[in-house]
Amino acid sequence: MKLNFFFDIDGTLSPVGKSVPESAMAALLKAKGLGHRLFFCTGRSQNELTEEMNSLPFDGGVFSAGAGLILEGKTIAQKVMTEEQKRFLAKITEEYKLLLLNQGLDGSYLTHESLAYYRELDSMIHMSPISLNGFKIVDKDPFDIPIIKSFIMSREGRILEARKALEGPFHSVNNTTGLPETCAAELMVAGVTKASGIRELVEYLGDDMASTVGIGDGENDLEMIDVCNLGIAMGNSCDILKQHSDYITTDIEKDGLAKAIDYALERLS
Repeated sequence: MKLNFFFDIDGTLSPVGKSVPESAMAALLKAKGLGHRLFFCTGRSQNELTEEMNSLPFDGGVFSAGAGLILEGKTIAQKVMTEEQKRFLAKITEEYKLLLLNQGLDGSYLTHESLAYYRELDSMIHMSPISLNGFKIVDKDPFDIPIIKSFIMSREGRILEARKALEGPFHSVNNTTGLPETCAAELMVAGVTKASGIRELVEYLGDDMASTVGIGDGENDLEMIDVCNLGIAMGNSCDILKQHSDYITTDIEKDGLAKAIDYALERLS
């Protein structure tokens, strides 16, 4: 059986802030050479991929936590917020004094204030400067553009309150960057998840969910791990993901991805 692999990026394909390990690259090329498909499954938009990620031999991906589906360079699905949802997000943003990173069709938008706080948060967990791939710095949050997904932040630690207020039109998950859950979260249109994106892409391919392998490390990979036929957690994963997985490999820096791919090939193909 030809498999469809779905990979998270940071902590799975590569250590945060580092390159894809040689063993992982060799395993990806091996799987590709055997005719299996490779897909990103990430909260990032396609515009936010680094040059290295774009160079990988992937067939496409589930982007923006399920809102965007790309196959062989072609967009096959793109879900955006309705005008009513954007107005509601703008209202809650003002009420809770949120700072936003809005993913649009042509890039991700931040105000100067949002970027400054985003950098502050990133400096807490990363030693190297953040990548600004696909980012557009603006004077005020644009709500007149198509918005795919938002990364919401709060200097005042009000994220949990804001998430509750946004329930109904939106679905949110904890940030998986290692930051306190009171600081930031990912916000998607209700019903849009990594799992829904995977199902839609597999259906488009005419394949069965039995062909799916999901590999991740963060809490926002739970939906992917649960929906895929074989869910694999990296050794450096959070505890809850390990509990949901079918198999736990080693850490990313200990050939974890290569071992995960080899395990999937041996078990399913």
